[in-house]
Amino acid sequence: MSVRKNANFLDWRSQPTNSKVYPHFYQRFAISDYEELQDLNLIGGITFEKTYPDGVYHLRSVPSAGGLFPCEVYIQSRGIKGLLNGIYHYDPKEASLVLLQEIDKDGVEHCFDEGKKQKGLMFLISSVYFRSSWKYKDRAIRYVLLDAGHQLGAIYAGLCVMGRESEFVFEFDKIALNEMFGFRKDEFFTCAIKSAEEVDTTVNKLRQNLSFVSGCDYLETNEFIENAYTQTVNYEEQSFNPTPFFANIPKEQLKNAIINRRSIRAFRALGMEKSEFETILDGIFLFAMKHNIDIYYTTHLVNDVQQGLYKNDELLQEGDFRSKSRYLALEQNLGGQSGVTFYFTSNDVQKYQKVNILSGFLAHIIYVKSELLGIGCSGIGAYYDDECKEFLQTKNNILYLLAIGR
Repeated sequence: MSVRKNANFLDWRSQPTNSKVYPHFYQRFAISDYEELQDLNLIGGITFEKTYPDGVYHLRSVPSAGGLFPCEVYIQSRGIKGLLNGIYHYDPKEASLVLLQEIDKDGVEHCFDEGKKQKGLMFLISSVYFRSSWKYKDRAIRYVLLDAGHQLGAIYAGLCVMGRESEFVFEFDKIALNEMFGFRKDEFFTCAIKSAEEVDTTVNKLRQNLSFVSGCDYLETNEFIENAYTQTVNYEEQSFNPTPFFANIPKEQLKNAIINRRSIRAFRALGMEKSEFETILDGIFLFAMKHNIDIYYTTHLVNDVQQGLYKNDELLQEGDFRSKSRYLALEQNLGGQSGVTFYFTSNDVQKYQKVNILSGFLAHIIYVKSELLGIGCSGIGAYYDDECKEFLQTKNNILYLLAIGR
């Protein structure tokens, strides 16, 4: 894909809104009022504000390509002390839960395998694609899935701080759930996380569909993205518990890393230690290969680690590839001045959505683990696809680039 040939002019005054706002008459519940949910805002809340002449820009605990934030999070809650059993929309700017509908014998479980009642929290991640396609056009299908992966990672990390388990779910009736939530074609579900105990009771379909509320203040439809979603939405995949990536990290330390995480804009081309590199990658390759993702990477500035091209921790070719990595990353300095540049790839076209989402998830884990060690990190979604394949000598699709270093 040649992003150079498809460049387009952007009028930033026309950028669509990047958060969904429900009407004022919907009940809102401050997250801080509920003891069990004290750290829930770590899943995507505001962590920093930047003031510009044209307004205030909010940074969140979850990164997003271009700062466009196409993801929305919906939460079904059962059995949280003091909180009504219901379906909620998570509002990161207000740090609140917006009640969409109370539930009893009905719920979103109806769209999941066996439809058994889940006592606890269920997180549903959706994408409002125009927030990304406004800038990236057709290429936005890649960005919204990677962003969904980062959102998955942010929820997982937040649940780790809260001391709650996570179960990742990719196979559920997303089309039916889209309809139940009142979505039109511009918003769609991609994945879910359960943090709940299963009860041997079958749940009914929601007694009524939720009202439509637009995810943007205006919309330009994109048939390519809508078709890409519907053509790849159905696939078989058992739910699973992810690797305990943060098991040995004190919760307060992890919480601070989540809050302080930023996407670095430039590296100083300083070295990182081999022990730091190994800590960051602990468990990453096994998880990736289990889900049919191959991670290639070029090492540039890691002390006591041979410079070269690697695949899943195996050295393929020795050499200094800083200049090459810079070029492949659309000639961005980040690609070549990093300590390491990663290339997430996969040949699994049947599970296109899943491998993209999990690439974003793994990138998010690397982000947080890098922050824990004071190492910078930045995702790179724009690159030369065909040239990357040629350099890596692979037929895999190139999904994502990620750079870490000092």
